[in-house]
Amino acid sequence: MKGKVLSLGAAALLAGGAFLLSGQTNSANAQDLLGVSFIDNVKPYLEFRPRYEYVDVDKSGNKEANALTIRTKVGVKIGTVLGVQGLSAVLEAIDVSALVDDYAPQKAGYETVLDPDNTRLTQAYIAYSLGNYAFIAGRKYVAIDDHRFIGTVGWRQMPQSFGVLAIAGKPIQGLDFLLAGIYERKGITDTPEDWSRGKVLNADWQLDKMPIILDVNYKVIPQLRIKGFAYLLTDIHNTYGIKASGKVDLGGIKVSYLGEYAKQTDPYENDNRDEKPDVDTDYYRLKVGASAMGFFANVMYTYFGDGDVNKKEPGFSTPLATLHKFDGWSDQLLAGAAGGFDYGMKEWCISAGYKNPTIGKLMIAYLTFDSDKDPGTIGKSIGSEIDALYAKKLTKRLSFLAKAAWYDADNGYYTGGNLKGDKDVTKYWLQLDYKY
Repeated sequence: MKGKVLSLGAAALLAGGAFLLSGQTNSANAQDLLGVSFIDNVKPYLEFRPRYEYVDVDKSGNKEANALTIRTKVGVKIGTVLGVQGLSAVLEAIDVSALVDDYAPQKAGYETVLDPDNTRLTQAYIAYSLGNYAFIAGRKYVAIDDHRFIGTVGWRQMPQSFGVLAIAGKPIQGLDFLLAGIYERKGITDTPEDWSRGKVLNADWQLDKMPIILDVNYKVIPQLRIKGFAYLLTDIHNTYGIKASGKVDLGGIKVSYLGEYAKQTDPYENDNRDEKPDVDTDYYRLKVGASAMGFFANVMYTYFGDGDVNKKEPGFSTPLATLHKFDGWSDQLLAGAAGGFDYGMKEWCISAGYKNPTIGKLMIAYLTFDSDKDPGTIGKSIGSEIDALYAKKLTKRLSFLAKAAWYDADNGYYTGGNLKGDKDVTKYWLQLDYKY
C-alpha cells in the first residue's frame, strides 16, 4: 500500500507540478535566468475509471471471478518545449488498483481478469511538427485504423503502449502516412501472454532489429478511402495488406462498407528464435452497415487463414491488436486471433442498436465461429456468442457503461496444438469513467 501511495503521489506531482514548470510562480526560475521557459502551454489531464467485472467459466474448476478495480490516469500535454516552436511532449502515468481482488492473477483458484495491480509510465514522448509532418520519439499509444492489427487495448485498465521512432505526414491533399519503428512493447500486464509461441513479445525489440510499421491512406473521393499497409514484426511475421472503406448517404440512410485483405509471410528479421518461423497464410474481412434516425445495424464476415499443423506453422494472427474489440467480448477467440488458428477460423457478426444523446447507446450482437478446415478430432463448429451493451454520458465529464457477454461453446478450436474455447463463459461489466 505504501508503494501505491508513493506512486500516486508522484503521478499527482506530474500534473500539479506542470503549473510550476511552466513558469507560473512569483519566484525566480529558469526562464528568468535563461530567457526561455523549459516548457509552456501546459495542459494537465486526469481520469478515474472504476470497473466491476464478473467471470464465470463452466466446469473450469476455478471459482467465479469478482474484480473491482480502479484506473487512475494522470498526464500532462506540453505544447512547447525549450521555447522551440513545434516541439511538444506528453507525459502520462497510470495506476491500476484492485479494491476487490477475487480473481487471478491476484489470487489463485479464481477465473482470470487481466487487470492486476500495476503502476506504469504509460506515455513519455516528444514530437516535432514541421509543416505537414510530425516526428515522434518515445513511449506512446499507437492506434492504427480500427485497431484490427495494432491498437492500444484500451479496454483493459492498463493499456498497451510502444516505444517508437516515427514520422507521420500529409505530403499531398488526401494522402497521409505513418512510418514507425518499434523498439519496445509494454503490454496490458508486465508479463504479457506469450501469444507468438516464442518469447519475443515478452522482451524489448532491439533497435537494430525493430518491427517496422508502414501505413498509407488515400482519400480517393469522399465516399472511398484506400489503405495500404505493411507490418513487419521481428520474430513473428510480415503482414502486407490493402483496405477500402467509405460511407454513402442514400437520402437519409447512411451506408458504410469495408473490405480488407492481408497476407502473412516469414518475418523479415529473426532475433530471439532458434529457427525462423515459416509463415504462409492470409486473412480478409467484409463489413456492411446502415444507420438512420439513431438506429444502426452491421453485418461482418471475418476469415483467418490456417497454418500447417504438421510443420507447426501458425495460422494468420494479430498479436498487437486490440483483440477485445473483435471476435466477441468474452475473449474466448482471443488466443487464436493473437497466436493463429491451427485450422483457420470463419466468423459472422450481426449487430444492431440505437443511439440517442438523451437515452444513450444500446447495442446487441450475435456471433458465430467455425474452423475453416476440419480438425478431425473435433467438429468444425467452434461456438457462438451474444454480446450486449448500454452506454450513457451522464455529465460532460462522467460516463456509464454496462456490458455483458455470453459465449456458448461447441467444439472449440486449436491454437499451437492446444484446445481453446471449449467451455461456456459468462461475463458482466459495470463501469464509470470520469475525465478531466
